[in-house]
Amino acid sequence: MSAAIAAPASMPGMGAMHAGSTAAARGFLAYGVVNSVDVAASSVNITHHAIKALGWPGMTMTFQVRDREDLASVKAGEKVDFDLARSSSGQYVITRLRSGR
Repeated sequence: MSAAIAAPASMPGMGAMHAGSTAAARGFLAYGVVNSVDVAASSVNITHHAIKALGWPGMTMTFQVRDREDLASVKAGEKVDFDLARSSSGQYVITRLRSGR
């Protein structure tokens, strides 16, 4: 799996991530394994399963986390479930991150 930053629709293979999508406005549930946590940058690197609603295959990505406190509850190697939503900049951010699955 390749590493990527959660980016807007300009990423190859990410056609379902177009602006104005009703699905993007509501958020998406995803599952994966934490590779690393960067509290200072409010980000987490996750190898996630396919997110069919977005047309994303399983891959490794670094996501910004909206609530830095969520990062305190997870560590590398842990299985997690998380919610994604499109930010005003067009990037997908984690709005909820929870260990265990």
